[in-house]
Amino acid sequence: MTASTATGPLVLSVDVGTSAVKAGVYTTDGARVAGSSAALTATSPRRGHWTMDAGQVESALVAAVREVAAAVPARRVAAMGVSTAAPTPLVVDGEGRPLSEVCTFSDARAAGTVRQLVADGAGPGFLRRTGNRLAVATTSALTATALWDAADRPAGARFGHLASLVTHRLTGRWVMDPTHAAFTGLTDMHTSGTWSETAIADLGVPPELLPELLSSSEAAGPLTPAAAERLGLPAGIPVTVGAADTACAALGVGCVEHGRTFESVGTSGVLTICRDHPVPMEGAMNRPHAVPGRWLSHWAMSSSGGSLRWLAETGVGSTAGHDPADLAALTELAAAAPPGSDGVLFLPYLCGERSPVWDADARGAWAGLGLGTGPAHLVRSVLESTGYALRQFMELERKESGLEVTEVASVGGGSASATWSQIKADVTGRTFRRVPDGNAACRGASLLACSAAGLVDDLASAAERRSPELSTPVRPTPDAAARETYDRMFEAYLSLYPALRDVDAMLTTAAEGGPT
Repeated sequence: MTASTATGPLVLSVDVGTSAVKAGVYTTDGARVAGSSAALTATSPRRGHWTMDAGQVESALVAAVREVAAAVPARRVAAMGVSTAAPTPLVVDGEGRPLSEVCTFSDARAAGTVRQLVADGAGPGFLRRTGNRLAVATTSALTATALWDAADRPAGARFGHLASLVTHRLTGRWVMDPTHAAFTGLTDMHTSGTWSETAIADLGVPPELLPELLSSSEAAGPLTPAAAERLGLPAGIPVTVGAADTACAALGVGCVEHGRTFESVGTSGVLTICRDHPVPMEGAMNRPHAVPGRWLSHWAMSSSGGSLRWLAETGVGSTAGHDPADLAALTELAAAAPPGSDGVLFLPYLCGERSPVWDADARGAWAGLGLGTGPAHLVRSVLESTGYALRQFMELERKESGLEVTEVASVGGGSASATWSQIKADVTGRTFRRVPDGNAACRGASLLACSAAGLVDDLASAAERRSPELSTPVRPTPDAAARETYDRMFEAYLSLYPALRDVDAMLTTAAEGGPT
C-alpha cells in the first residue's frame, strides 16, 4: 500500500535504537504506507561505558520523522507512537535538558555497585520482588544514580530512559511505562504499575529522581506546537507514553498469547516469550507486556548483530571492504565455509553479556583458529555463535519453565538473511519463520498510537488481527553429519565462557589499571 491509496486516519511511530531512528506511517489496520531512518552512533569512551549523544538522537529523530511525514498527507496523522531501546538511562535537569549522555544497555559503569549488592546478599530478594536477576541490565536506576553523582547531584534533576527524553521532547511531560520501569530495579512484579518503596530503599535511589509512571498505551500528552513545527506534523495529536522496543516488537508480530515466541535480530539479539503470568528466572529478563495481563521474558544477547558489524568495520581476517550494512554480501562469504567453520568457535561477548552469564567483564573470543582459517570461517563462526546462544537459551527455558520452543518468528534487520536463518535453524534444531515487513517495533508502536487515539479498543485482539504474514518455514537441515558437527560445537560453546571467565576479569583489571 502507498500513501496515495491509503484511506482514513494514519498513525506515525518511531523506533529509537542504538544504531538508527526508524519512523513509519501506518493505517489503523497495520499496513505501512511510508518509512524512513536516520543513523545513530553509540560510542565507548572507556572500557565498560557505552553511550549515545542526546543531541544526535534528537537530530536523527527530527530527520526521520520529517522525511516520513512529508511522504503522506500530514493532516491525516491522528496519533504518534514511541518505541525505544531499553534500558537506556540518563539524567536531566528540571527543564528536561540532559545532564548526561544516554547510556545504552551495554553500559556497565554500575557493575561495582551491583557486585557489592550481590555480595551483601541482596540477590534472592531482588529476584522474588522483580522477577529478575540482580544485574546491571536490570538496575538502570543504579546507572542513573552514578550519572547524577557525576553531575554533582543538582537539585531538580530527574532520571529516565531514552523513551522519557523522546516523549518529553514531544509533549513536555517526563514519564515512563512499565516495560521500561521493570528494568530500573525499582518495581515489584506483583504491582507493576507503581514504584516500589521497598525497592527504592534497597537500591538507595532518591525517589525525587523518578519519572511519572503511566501505562504504555496512554497518551503522555498532545504534540506541542514547537515539536509539531520541527517534525512537520499537526499540533495537538496524542503522543503515547510508549514502550521498550522488544515489547513493541511483540505487539508488532502478534506475540500476545502464552507461549508465543520470536527473536529480534539487531545490534543485540533477543529471544522473547509471551506469558500469561510472571515467571521469575535467573537467566532471562522479565517484564510486563504492553498488553495488560501479559508478561514477556527476554533471553538477551548484547552484541549478536553488533559482532557482525564489528567484524566488517574492523576488517578482521580480510573482511575489509565489506559494507557492514550489506548483510547479503557478508552472509554470502559465510556460506563458503562448512557447518562448524572447520572447528572455529566465536564467543559473541564483545561488550559484556546479559543472558545467561550476566557478566559485565565478559569479552569476545575466537577458539580453534589455525593457519587455514580464512574470512569465510570467521564470518560463519560469528553467525553460528548466535545459533549456539539461542540453543542455550531454549534449553534453559525448558529447564526453568518447562516450555519447549519449537518455532520462532524472526524480526529485525538480521532476519533478512536466509543464510543466517538457516544456520540458526540447523544449530538449534528449530524452525524459523522470518517477518518480511520492515520494523516490528515501529509496527507495534503504531498500535499503541491507535490505542491512545481511541482507534482500537483491545490491544491483544488488534495485535492478533494485524500480525504480519510470515515467510516460508526455514527448517533444520536433514544432513546428519552437519547436525552431529553442531552438537559437538555447541558443547564446546558451553565450555568456552567458563574457561575464560577468570581471564576476562584479569584483562578488565589490566585495562583499568587496577591492582593485580
